[in-house]
Amino acid sequence: MAHSARILALIQKIDAADAAHFAELREKGKAQADALAKAREKTLEKKRANLRVARAVQANAAARKKAKNQRPAPGEAR
Repeated sequence: MAHSARILALIQKIDAADAAHFAELREKGKAQADALAKAREKTLEKKRANLRVARAVQANAAARKKAKNQRPAPGEAR
């Protein structure tokens, strides 16, 4: 089917606008994905830091318990 020059120009204008619109959407999507990945990494780093603190506290408690168990009872000779 043959289109007139005016219709072809209109189709090209619409196609160019669509291409620009979809390019903008891709850029926004990429920016959002990058922001989400950064937020996820920040959250994971906080969880890792909390885990390190919890492990240190647990190790400290275990060391105190071990040291307490190795102390002689009051009145016992060393």
